[in-house]
Amino acid sequence: MKTPIAIIVLTRDEPVFLEKTVDAILSRTLYPFELFIVDNYSNSDMQKSVLTRYKESNINVIFNNKNEWLLGFNKAIDIIYSRDDLSSEYMVLTDGDIVVPNPIDQICWLEYLKKKMDSNLVIGKLGIFLDDLEFTKNKEEFSEIYKEELSYTKGPMIDDTVVAPVDTTLAIYRTDLFVTGEFIMTPGHSSLVKPYYYVCRTNTSYTAEHLGFKSYSKPNLRQIKEKVVCFTKYSGFIAPQTLENVDLITKYYHKIFRHLYKLYWAIQVVYYWVRYISKRFPRNLNEIQSKTRYLRNNT
Repeated sequence: MKTPIAIIVLTRDEPVFLEKTVDAILSRTLYPFELFIVDNYSNSDMQKSVLTRYKESNINVIFNNKNEWLLGFNKAIDIIYSRDDLSSEYMVLTDGDIVVPNPIDQICWLEYLKKKMDSNLVIGKLGIFLDDLEFTKNKEEFSEIYKEELSYTKGPMIDDTVVAPVDTTLAIYRTDLFVTGEFIMTPGHSSLVKPYYYVCRTNTSYTAEHLGFKSYSKPNLRQIKEKVVCFTKYSGFIAPQTLENVDLITKYYHKIFRHLYKLYWAIQVVYYWVRYISKRFPRNLNEIQSKTRYLRNNT
């Protein structure tokens, strides 16, 4: 019997995107799963109505009392850890604007990701391929983003996956991924991956649609402002195109305070690494060396 895998969707004030995201998960996921929706303190009445409807249909809906960006995942993670009927090995985390692809030959996106993880033990996090590359191609305003996305397809290969950064868009995680000693989301989490794990992206076999990315061309100015303030506090990446759509006060808030917040979260990352290394020395050095050898011998 297959153990269900928890899927956590993080959302805020994007009810149309959320409905498309959830509908796709429910209709296109054949592998056993349980869905958790975490709302990061939405203001939209339509969003609240959508969430109420999901809650009444027995989907797990969690309401945060403030917007803490990716820290919002942690309430759901705590609940999942308290359950013994869900996978203790894997979790899927995604933003609420990703439409998962249809199954191929009766194998859905979730089973595909799990099989890749099962057969490649050095992969600790695996993101699904998004349609960002195709969308940004030949668009002058997205030329830099296109170059960056293109570079992610040309990294070293493990199996048929590419070693490349993956944010919170949609990915499957091993629950022992981080050096923190527990699976928690925190700013700088990409720098807290254990030294023997790789972060990878799938190829184009299964391609998810990134709805939010396309909204850059017609941004909601209030939401963009709130995003800049939030991402500044939690050291999230803010694209230059995003900053062009906010007022001067918000723009200068970002420019003045971003380095202070980055320093704060960087100190936390250093703390976790010092604690990890001090407990595992010198074994951690062998882990780093073996990881380097693996990539060199398999690329």
